[in-house]
Amino acid sequence: MNRGIISNALGLSIQATVTTSFADDKDIPAWAVTAMNKLGIIEGKGAKQFAPENKATGADVVIILLKMLVQKKK
Repeated sequence: MNRGIISNALGLSIQATVTTSFADDKDIPAWAVTAMNKLGIIEGKGAKQFAPENKATGADVVIILLKMLVQKKK
């Protein structure tokens, strides 16, 4: 699932440079850690890893979409 599509659907702005508390911070695209992470829509995988190159499972996609719908209603 392209997280950039989710950012666009929610109308979230993309910051050029972003730092996070994730250990793999340098590997995370800016669009993935903008407001989506701050809003809790996308969270990391255990051990303080964001794992941006990992494929999302069906369960991951459902959770992301449900959180996105909650944000959209606010």
